[in-house]
Amino acid sequence: MKKLILTLLTIFLVLPLWATSYERRLARMNDHFDHAEWSEVLQETEMMIQTQPGDVEPYAAALIAAQFLEDIPTENRYIKQSQSNRVHIDSLLQCVYVRTRLLHNAQVYEQLLLNLKANNRWLTRVFNIYLLDFYDFARKTEQTIIIADELLQVTPDNKRFKKIKANALFYQGDSKEAVDLYEDILQQDSTDYETLTFLAAYYIAEDMTMLNDIDNAYLQDKHPTDSVYKAHKQHIIDTRIARSLTLLHKAQEMRPSDHLTNEIERLSNITNQLPPRHEKRKAGKKASKE
Repeated sequence: MKKLILTLLTIFLVLPLWATSYERRLARMNDHFDHAEWSEVLQETEMMIQTQPGDVEPYAAALIAAQFLEDIPTENRYIKQSQSNRVHIDSLLQCVYVRTRLLHNAQVYEQLLLNLKANNRWLTRVFNIYLLDFYDFARKTEQTIIIADELLQVTPDNKRFKKIKANALFYQGDSKEAVDLYEDILQQDSTDYETLTFLAAYYIAEDMTMLNDIDNAYLQDKHPTDSVYKAHKQHIIDTRIARSLTLLHKAQEMRPSDHLTNEIERLSNITNQLPPRHEKRKAGKKASKE
């Protein structure tokens, strides 16, 4: 009985000592990290992992330190060790991201992901997802499209990857390809709110440009036939404006808003009326004087 009591007391005394020791190492590691003492960071993290192999912090700090030291083998060793100790890869990469953001050094985060992807093919998709989000946030459109294509080869129906690629194409100036991709998403899911509003906004801008072009052509025509120009405008209203209204109505059904209401009202009130011609007004004034 005495031996049992002594054993229990030993356990209760030792556990807090271990915890305190780990916290001291964590504090030292963070201090080395803040002072960019990367070799010392690796020394501390090595001991921390031996003590608490399931904690995400030492792995994240070690990966960043190894990246600064350009020590790719150490990066690969830590990523494999983290997975062997069942550290969730998403938690690890999120922790790495937070630490690199605090360092104001996005290039370290990017290069680390690229190194890990190149040398750990079994986790390619995971690293690609984080690269995609990083490139999308940084507006690196070319890299975004490349990574999105790699991901879409594996999961061709993933709407999030398609949207990120479409946005990158749009920012890059390839609006037609972006719209085609959004149309593809709409075929896949006719109730996707973001797709409905994006396409509506794009098509409305095009529609209004077409109507304005008809008005301008009418005003520049020395001998216009009003009925012809009105017919052109009516065709735009009956086809393209009608399509834009359909998209807006679907979006409004899902998430009603004042903006959508106003847009629907504005488009619904468009007519094939032509702008007044100055020469006609002048001719009318002359006739009335006579």
